[in-house]
This record gives sequence, C-alpha cells and structure tokens, in this order.
Amino acid sequence: MVNWIDKRRLQTEVLAGTFLNMGSTVAVEIAAQTGFDWLLLDIEHGSGYFGDLRGLLLAAGQTKAAPIVRLPSIDGDLVKFTMDSGAAGIMFPYVANAEEAARAVDFMKYPTMGSRGVAQVIRATEYGRHWQSYLADANANSLAVVQIETPDAVAQADAIAAVPGVDVLFVGPMDLSVHLGHPGDFTPPGFVESLKKVVSACQIHGKTAGILSRPELVKSHIEMGFRFTALGSDANAVYAGMQNSLKLLRGQN
Repeated sequence: MVNWIDKRRLQTEVLAGTFLNMGSTVAVEIAAQTGFDWLLLDIEHGSGYFGDLRGLLLAAGQTKAAPIVRLPSIDGDLVKFTMDSGAAGIMFPYVANAEEAARAVDFMKYPTMGSRGVAQVIRATEYGRHWQSYLADANANSLAVVQIETPDAVAQADAIAAVPGVDVLFVGPMDLSVHLGHPGDFTPPGFVESLKKVVSACQIHGKTAGILSRPELVKSHIEMGFRFTALGSDANAVYAGMQNSLKLLRGQN
C-alpha cells in the first residue's frame, strides 16, 4: 500500500524530510529506515529519471516514510505515471499562480475532483488487489506540494494557498535567492519577508508552509511557521562523510 502522509499532522507537527537526488535505491532505503517522515525523490534536478522511479518508490516501502516525487513540470502524463507508481504525493516546481496550482491538483486527483485517469492494475493498488480502497482514498490522501520559487510567486502566495486541493506551499530558497539577486544567501531582509508572506498565506487558508532549510537556519524557519521542512540530501551526506573520512586519514581532524 502507499505510504500516505497523515494530513492531520500537517497542521500540528513539524514533518521532517530530506532530498534524495542521486537516483540510488540504496540511498532511498537508508533514508527511509532512518526515520524521516517524508522523502523527496527528485526527478527535476536529480540523477534518476522515470525509468528509475518505481525502483526508488519500492525502496521506500516497508517504512513509515512517505515518498514525494518532484517532477520537472506540470504535465498530466507524468503526474499519472508517478501517482500510478505509488507516490504519496507530488512536488510541482516553479508554480507561478493559482491557475497553475489548480492545473497541478486537477492532474493529481480522480474525478470528480480532477481528471486523473483511472486504472485498476497499477502498483499503487498493489496491481489490482486494493483498487477500490485506493480509488476511494487517493483524492483525500495524496499530497499536492507547489513550489514558490520567484518573487512573482510570493506575490501570488495568497491566491495559490486558496486553491482547493493544494496542501503545501514549499519555498525553493535557492531559486528565490537567485531571483532576488543574492544567490545562496537566505538571510537578507527582503528574502525573510518573502518567507513570512508564504507562511502567512498558508495560515490564512489552512495550508502548510514548507522549505528546504539549512542547519544554521532550520530553528528559525520552524519558529517562523514552516512545518513541512527538509534538510540536506543524500549527495550532500555522502560528500560530507567522505570529506570527514579523508580528513581523518590525512590527520587533519
């Protein structure tokens, strides 16, 4: 069965996630067994692609971690394949306005809430064994995450948050910092004000704010109101671990 996110927790808890961009089933399995609430399988910028996706989703199975897949665009065929493969939700990049957010939700949800095509024998239904319960539960349980990555999207945050079916407004801090003219710096007042606008829009409309944070900023982001929060990635963890090993071997500790 699909590892859905318990949406009741979105309103009361900080749900911890991490990004997985190596396209490695081993990395996904390790992350899932670590105890994260959710995992971001990155098809937009990651090394894996759709031929790898079902293996990555299988690696997240038998744990409580919910696999969320980031797609490269809002595309109905890609959404259908991803959801049929057993994803708990989808992260849509560069959502600019309410119309795009509504289109993303439409592709994710079955009729009458959306236009997703229905098939019985898919991985998400355990190849037909549970198709009726999946059909009954998928609309309510699937997580729609839209990324806010530009100043224009920040300005539209209230309208985006008001879209029925959108669950999380997830700030892409690197893209936003580039658009604001300070690449990689997440601390300028204008940037922080943008974060507050997204959080406020979510609070007004009963949605959840999310962000890919940094170790030195995660406490302040949580205090600001971000609850669907990610930290780090598999590639960063491997690189940092190897760097540390090399320093110890070189006597540089």
